[in-house]
Amino acid sequence: MYISNRMRRRATVSVATALAASSVLATWAFSATTASATSYDTISVGVALSPPKVVFMAPYVAQAEGFFAQEGLQVNLISMPNGLNTELGTTAGSINFGLSSATDSVEAAAAKAPIHAIASYGAKLDTECVAAPGFNTAAKLRGQNVGTTGAGGFAATTLAACLRPLGLTLNDVHPVIMTRSQFVGALATGAIKVASFHADDAYVVLHQIKGSTVIDKQYQTLPNWWYGGISSLDSYTKTHPVVTEHFLAALILANNWINNPKNFNALVSLAVRATGEDKAAVVYALKFNIAAKSFTTAVNPASVAWTSKECKTIGDISVVPTYSQVVNTKYLVAAEKLVKSQMKG
Repeated sequence: MYISNRMRRRATVSVATALAASSVLATWAFSATTASATSYDTISVGVALSPPKVVFMAPYVAQAEGFFAQEGLQVNLISMPNGLNTELGTTAGSINFGLSSATDSVEAAAAKAPIHAIASYGAKLDTECVAAPGFNTAAKLRGQNVGTTGAGGFAATTLAACLRPLGLTLNDVHPVIMTRSQFVGALATGAIKVASFHADDAYVVLHQIKGSTVIDKQYQTLPNWWYGGISSLDSYTKTHPVVTEHFLAALILANNWINNPKNFNALVSLAVRATGEDKAAVVYALKFNIAAKSFTTAVNPASVAWTSKECKTIGDISVVPTYSQVVNTKYLVAAEKLVKSQMKG
């Protein structure tokens, strides 16, 4: 992925806008010192949706439950418009770690960008393609406005997959770029006729918009799709290996906490605050993602290979990258050992 000056400015503007919107002061100077409870390293972490969906809860749990602090990190969580902007911000160096879609990591690898996915945050898709009342056929949907969060990346590939069961392509519809927080309202008013919704939003749409229809349960039809990857520049991880390992260790601890049934009520309360969503939708999405074993940092090589091939089939990339071009799990392996040693201690 070649990052032009224009793309760098775009990524920087996206980060600056996100910072202003969330009233977070970011520190752009970083050290490579060993993380500890008394010496904090400040890092910026981009999260690919604003406000976040339930599937992004791991870093918010790590923040709220003190796992980042335990690992000697002060973390600025930056809500981004979509995964593509998150990946661009990370590639441009404006963000240290980016939680974007795995599709963006595959695209970057195909373009031989100096960036790798170093872990997962959401191992599975939790999306459903939902159509407005009366627009669940190819004849009705052709030529209509459909919702997307961007012209490329995960937004484009999921939308393409969303249309495929009806025999349609992106060329058969009119994608309208908007934030995911606008999807529900846009479908309700008829501004868009279809979109791919995360589990929490899908719950809201299906319960609030009478006659809305699920065109495709993507978590069922695309079960091998690798949804969420955590990316970082190779130059950053190489010069900050200890920080990288402690960051991933905090996420491992957060996922362990999320997957512990005794924490579920506290998790619901935290997720409602972080997402601003209705409690019923949050409960539905949390139960779905926990049951799907999506809250994990592990990377499945078979899913990476399948997703990469699917991106080529959809036309998102022209060359399928190798696993090592997409993923570098060196730091995740070290983080897993770190967590085990902490548990023994």
